[in-house]
Amino acid sequence: MQINPDKTINELFAALSYIIEIVGSKNIYHAWRTAILSTRIAKDALGAEEIKNIFYAGLLNDAGAVGFTHHIVYYLKRNDDTSRSLLLSHPIITAQLISTIPNMASCAKLILDHHEHINGTGYPRAKAQEDIPYGSQVARIADSIDIALQGSRSLSLNELKQKLTLNTEKEYSRELFNHAFEVLNKDNFYNRVSDINQIPRLFKETQDYVGTINIPSKIDAIGTTLETIAQIVDMKHPYTSGHSLRVARYALSCALAMNLEHDDITLLRWAGLLHDIGKLNVERKILDKPGKLTDREFNAVKKHADLTRRIIELVPSMKDIALIASGHHEHFDGSGYPLGLKNGMIPLGARLLAICDAFDAMTSNRPYRKPLSPEAACKEIERNSGTQFDPEAVRQTLPIFQNLYL
Repeated sequence: MQINPDKTINELFAALSYIIEIVGSKNIYHAWRTAILSTRIAKDALGAEEIKNIFYAGLLNDAGAVGFTHHIVYYLKRNDDTSRSLLLSHPIITAQLISTIPNMASCAKLILDHHEHINGTGYPRAKAQEDIPYGSQVARIADSIDIALQGSRSLSLNELKQKLTLNTEKEYSRELFNHAFEVLNKDNFYNRVSDINQIPRLFKETQDYVGTINIPSKIDAIGTTLETIAQIVDMKHPYTSGHSLRVARYALSCALAMNLEHDDITLLRWAGLLHDIGKLNVERKILDKPGKLTDREFNAVKKHADLTRRIIELVPSMKDIALIASGHHEHFDGSGYPLGLKNGMIPLGARLLAICDAFDAMTSNRPYRKPLSPEAACKEIERNSGTQFDPEAVRQTLPIFQNLYL
């Protein structure tokens, strides 16, 4: 299996930020526009590696806010005491997550300080003036520009300037403010970046200009990155904390027990880590609902499986795991979703993930029920062998779950 880690991780970040930005059928594009603005503002002042860190800081700076009830833009636009209190921890959480990815420590430091203000009133550490890294200051003003644009369908450059000038020498310096507006005024850039329909093309241009992250050799950079993404996905719903990591671990154990080929084992583990990424587009209130879901709510939840496939297919080198990851709700008898596949039509990896996902769901706490014991969960899997689950997969993997807690 020949996969370019640099290119793959670059594509994974773009795909992750894309799905985080979707609210209902609307794409907010906050992270993409912040990354575009940050890069363009820093372009003439810094070297290539520093610009690359700034681009990814802008792209990933709000990943730690996935668990909020609403998209982070909702709270940033409100800018009241309640919203500020909620927002305080997200730079720390995001920086901690991103710092675990190889070669992303410098980017994580910029993320940590991207809500600091030059007058010392920002968060989380109340840093001021030159103590705030320049890249973080750039991300701060880019963030502010985007929030102003999010709040208005048509805002002229002069109107934007009047609106943001109120925060000069408070949130950002006069020098950086002036430079940012020089950049916005040049080469029709403001008209392009303020048009939401042009953001995808601008993002691709910026991403190509910045280039990929250079990943050290001889480390499992893709696996480590996917583990971080899995943690971000599971933050969407407090009851699923650690779920994707456990499913991937169970799947790895099952694959090893079945003597699958090395590449198949690796792909199955990756699929386990990403199998619920489509849930990032499911409303938090539905995931947290303690009672029975309505038909509309259940249909919304069911859509996550197909969305998982479509997100993974945005990363060309990971297309082989798209049907495995999205097929964990297919049933052996054909009654599952999203495609209604039956027995051998379901990839083996998906049949294994279905068992692993069900076992972890049943043995974990949920808002609508208490967890089952491992023994009870195993009996339930056995009871559904031949209908929900592949009988041969159950036969070979059930001993693993039965022995987990001995």
